[in-house]
Amino acid sequence: MLSTREKEIMDIIRKGTSSPTLLAAELRITQSGATQALQKLERKGLLSRTKSGRNVFYRLVVEEKAEPSHELDEDRKLIRESYHALSRVWSHILRLDLTHEELAKVREARNLLEEILVKRGKSLD
Repeated sequence: MLSTREKEIMDIIRKGTSSPTLLAAELRITQSGATQALQKLERKGLLSRTKSGRNVFYRLVVEEKAEPSHELDEDRKLIRESYHALSRVWSHILRLDLTHEELAKVREARNLLEEILVKRGKSLD
């Protein structure tokens, strides 16, 4: 059985993957308190946790099968457009007279952004 606060947290998580920082801001509680609440729901088997670098994200274990929301479609479209824009920027960067070190830094940033976009896109599927 879930407490009123746990139900409120679950409603927030249903909106999408969430981090303790985002939850803390939404509920106006400390990040530590949000982390503890999320860990408790994870132990109850209601949430799963994934880690990306230093960031931790929680999502529902069993997501409800519903029609894709308009917001979800907009997210997919924005991610797709961002990915294509990144390709165009990369083409432009390659035409610039950059040092090997500058090019390596830009390539690293591009790869990181591309990885984030791909992961985010897959999480929407």
